[in-house]
Amino acid sequence: MPRTFPIALAGLLLAGCSNPFAPDVEKVTRRELPPAPEATTAQVVMDNLERAFNERDKDLYETLLDDNFYFMEEDCKGDLIYFYGKEEELRIMGPRDGSSQGIFDIYRTIEWKYQPSRRYTELGIDYPLSFEDDPDGHPDEDWEVFRGRVEILLLERPDEGFFVDQVMSFKMREGDDGLWRIVRWKDDPLSTDCGESAITKPVGAASWSAVKAKHGGARP
Repeated sequence: MPRTFPIALAGLLLAGCSNPFAPDVEKVTRRELPPAPEATTAQVVMDNLERAFNERDKDLYETLLDDNFYFMEEDCKGDLIYFYGKEEELRIMGPRDGSSQGIFDIYRTIEWKYQPSRRYTELGIDYPLSFEDDPDGHPDEDWEVFRGRVEILLLERPDEGFFVDQVMSFKMREGDDGLWRIVRWKDDPLSTDCGESAITKPVGAASWSAVKAKHGGARP
């Protein structure tokens, strides 16, 4: 069963309090792993995504993004508040040329947990283009979709960081080379952004887009 992060710890981190039980992240020795397998199935993409985050592996992460990748997040009204493509995503996570620090560089500890709730196929015939460059339209392709709750713990120091707890959808397409890649990453809005009657989000949790905005992610 997937392990979840203690919510109390999340609140402690964002409050800036010292956690006496936190490990010294600078002393953690990273173990050597065999090369990641090629993403010949959509499931391998999800497996490699977890590995890319937990290992802070920028090279592996880049291989998981389709050239037509878009990150998307809507508010409770269905209006886009974040929308950008592959190059912007790579800049936020960590530029390849090392010109600046991204999320994979800044946080010495990153722990990713995905709790699946649904997997299905978006048939192209059901997703025609509503307008030119419609990000939801893919009439000539079937996409595989993974949807579930994602928890991300990010520690810059043992007592400083963020805890993300959010429902996300990952849509994947198979390339001409037979490898699968993420073509759309869409986050649900946090429940507390949906009005007073909404279910309260976990104490201290932040949205993934808010963390990205802190590191240069721009609104559309």
